[in-house]
Order: sequence, then C-alpha cells, then structure tokens
Amino acid sequence: MKIGITADCSSGLEYAPFKHNVKITRTAIHFGQETLIDGIDITADEFYEKLKQTDIIPSTSAPTPGEIAKRVEEWKEEGCTDVIHFAISYALSTYGENLEITGNDLVDGVRVHVFNSNTACLMEGYNAYYAQKLAEKGYSVEEIFSECDKVRKGTTAFFVVDDIKYLVKNGRLSKAAGLIGSVAKIKPILNLNDEGKIVPFEKTRTHVKAISRCLDLIEEKSKDAKKVLYIVLHTGRLEDAKRVAQELESKVANAKKIDIVTVTPTVGAHIGCGIIGIGRIILDDLKEELV
Repeated sequence: MKIGITADCSSGLEYAPFKHNVKITRTAIHFGQETLIDGIDITADEFYEKLKQTDIIPSTSAPTPGEIAKRVEEWKEEGCTDVIHFAISYALSTYGENLEITGNDLVDGVRVHVFNSNTACLMEGYNAYYAQKLAEKGYSVEEIFSECDKVRKGTTAFFVVDDIKYLVKNGRLSKAAGLIGSVAKIKPILNLNDEGKIVPFEKTRTHVKAISRCLDLIEEKSKDAKKVLYIVLHTGRLEDAKRVAQELESKVANAKKIDIVTVTPTVGAHIGCGIIGIGRIILDDLKEELV
C-alpha cells in the first residue's frame, strides 16, 4: 500500500510557510461573468486588490470530480493504491460528503478516502500535511485518520470581520446572525467551531478591542496545552497580522510555532478583505511531530 494526499484550495497550502507534497485540487472563483482558477489565474495578493476595486461579491465552485480525478491519477502514476483527500469542513461545503460516495469511481485501481477537516485555511492544510508525513512513515489509512482526528479535535479559530456581507451573501452565516454587524462600529467576533461551522461568538465596539478579545480567547482555549501551533491569518492585512503575532508571542508560553499566512482566495471570496484571524492546533497527543 502506498498512500497519496490531496487537499482542496481552501487548505491554504499554496501559501504555507513549509514545503509539502500534497497535491492541490483547484477551485473556480466567479466575479460575475469572469471565472478565475485559484492559484493559476490569480494569487491571493491579486485577489484582494481586485476585491477592493469592485462591488461584486464573488462566488466559488468546489473542485469538480474531474479535477480531483486528475490529482488522483497523478498519485496513481507514482504507484499509489490509496489517496486521502482533505476537504474543507462539510458545514461550509458539501462536496466532500458527495466525494465520499463517488470517490472510488474516479480512477480505476485507486481507493479514495475523504477526511472532513471540520475547518478551513491553513488549519486544514496542516492536517493534510500531517497526513503526508504519516504516509511517508508507513502509517495505514486507518492510522492516519486516527492521528488526523487528534489534529481536528485540537483545532479552533476566532476571527474579526470588517464587513459581514460576504459571509451572509454566500450563505456561510445566516442573515439573522449577519445583523450583528449592521450597527456602526460593531465588530463581530466569529468562531470556526468544533463542528466546522462559522458562528457568531461576541460583539465588540471597535476592531482594536475585537482583536484584543480574540487574543484572550485563543489564550484561554489553549492554556492547558503544553505545545501549540498558532496561526495568524489575514486578508490583505499583513502588517496588522505581524503585530498580532508579536502580541500573541508575548502572551503565550506554550507556542511551538507561530505562523503568519494569507487566506487563500477560495476562502477570501466568502469573508472579504480586512480579516484578522487567530487559529490554533494543540500538538500534545500527536504520535509524530507536526512542526
């Protein structure tokens, strides 16, 4: 048995601060009648600049079965009998659930297994990366799923949204919940929770207070862990993200690593510009090193 790993664009692996051998399936981004392929036709920096200059709220299309089949075929050519595909949280896109049903029909001679990451962005990407490392060490599919479930259970994220219209328009947050951001100077803190859903968590009066509260929340959620990977995410706010990372480093004593990374356009289409997020993965119970 030889196992290959694939993941969708939502994983943020295009911008990961580490080398990996995960094959990425591509997603289409639609600006009205214009369609761009994430990572091929447009980069993150280009995407956020384009977003600032248009009133169009883009939509996305999940990777097609044909696109996924191409990546599986590439692994087959490298001698793989099994491929594990890491999908964005099923609560954010149903394509992963559908792939569980159809995956084994994609490429003859290759078994396709689908892992619901229950998250997105580089938190999803790190889970796929961990699976790659485990596969290279000879772990079975079942053992990889068991280990990656630990990563999944140790993951959470909070983020501050400047304009909630993107989440509401694209159905990632209910319209009722969207009203929390409609009052001037109210900055909602959202949580990508254990069920893989984006839910309102708290309201604050200013962006500065919201960021400070996110730092407190992530510290509180991680205080009992010995080793934690922290991830500061942003959409077009690199300098702000650097400042948040510095403040986070001064607050926590259990950081194994603190990454700063842009959010891939596939996810950015649904959350817009000006986002700052803080995610974490607890590393204590993992059998192998993730970072």
